[in-house]
Amino acid sequence: MNVRFRWVLLMAQVLLGCAGHPPEALEAPNAPDGVLLIVVDALRPDYLGVYGYERMTSPHLDKWAEQAAVFERAFTTSPWTLPSFGSMLTGELPARHAAGSRVRESNWTVSSRLNDALPTLPETLAAAGFVTGAIINNPWLPRGVGLERGFDTYDYKSPDEQNHRRASEVVELSLKWIAESSESPFFFMMHILDPHMPYDAPAPVRGRFTSGMPGGFELPVVEPRKIRKRAQSIADSERQFITAAYEEEIAYVDQELGRLFTALEEVGLFERLVIVLTADHGEELFDHGDFEHGHGMYQELLRIPLLVWGPDVLPGRHTAPVSLVDLYDTILESVGATSTAGTAGQSLWSAVTKGEEIPERPILAEATLYGPERRAIIRWPLKLTLETGVGRRRLYNLETDPGEQSDLAPEEERAVEYLSNELRSTMQAARQGVEAEALPLDEEMLRELRSLGYVN
Repeated sequence: MNVRFRWVLLMAQVLLGCAGHPPEALEAPNAPDGVLLIVVDALRPDYLGVYGYERMTSPHLDKWAEQAAVFERAFTTSPWTLPSFGSMLTGELPARHAAGSRVRESNWTVSSRLNDALPTLPETLAAAGFVTGAIINNPWLPRGVGLERGFDTYDYKSPDEQNHRRASEVVELSLKWIAESSESPFFFMMHILDPHMPYDAPAPVRGRFTSGMPGGFELPVVEPRKIRKRAQSIADSERQFITAAYEEEIAYVDQELGRLFTALEEVGLFERLVIVLTADHGEELFDHGDFEHGHGMYQELLRIPLLVWGPDVLPGRHTAPVSLVDLYDTILESVGATSTAGTAGQSLWSAVTKGEEIPERPILAEATLYGPERRAIIRWPLKLTLETGVGRRRLYNLETDPGEQSDLAPEEERAVEYLSNELRSTMQAARQGVEAEALPLDEEMLRELRSLGYVN
């Protein structure tokens, strides 16, 4: 069956709401028709059933995860959006790709662009004959940052606190793009802003967990700057309400992911695509006395979900630590494309399709948005965090202390020195020959960032 006809059939079924029978298989049954990269903003894995959460926040994803390769220990490269997306699309640490590095001024007049010397994932796939598209909803990711390079379609809509594209609209637009794409294989990145602040899930999910909670609090949960200022003294009842509101946002996204996967399955595309679901970072819900994201290196901010589906993917769980920088090489190998650029990541494709062991290596994170610059290195199960300005180092054993409550640095000096040296040398190598290029933030971008609580 003609690839174009498959997309037309999908579009007709999406618009008319009919299921029909899946189209017949194309030649080369294990060759994917395309890649769908789903990035859910600020999604914590430990709030999903597939990762062990007891509250019913993600029943649809839990069901679909039975067909996926699930990574238990996946980590972002930064606790905020711009550096994380840079790592996803280049396979490099923020120190090398430069997007979101600390060239910004204290009055928020500049940020930094993506390193133009690095090829991006959509550029590499476009050169291999792929049609490329993205739908983007975060104010840190407009055109001009550099992440749009290589995308034939880069559908960015500026969000604000009262009006942003919900997951339901993102799903509709994504299905429409897939249905209307050309006969070439495709790469499409869909960014879902929910469950990012504000927490205000629509009906019928709204109130599912917050309704009837004591304290007299009301939805929506807004003004993150004010919440951050009083995070240390906030009442337990309000913390519980805010957390429940975040859970409702996840439940809403889960509902829409279920609709997306069902629509793809009904026309025989789900099993014909490589699908990757992840997040750009997590979200602190007062775990260490703070709120939201961008400020630290604790697990609630760095640990992310990572699930992979595909024609040859073996369902199961992987416990080896992996990083967002691995997506670049993994996606390229999944479609048989190659890149001449060496990256900081490694392909996970043999692990998810053949069960091969993932080599042990350090996992790094850096580039905080707020407060002092912080960095982290993980050599499982040890994790070292560094506050660069004062040189403060903390060491945690994530196996025995997943909540990072007990600092082992005073008693494990040799481990601290070893990890510190490895962190330093890796960062120095990544930064070699890189100069961050300033990106002035215009008034429109500053307005959008203010509306979501990023700047004053």
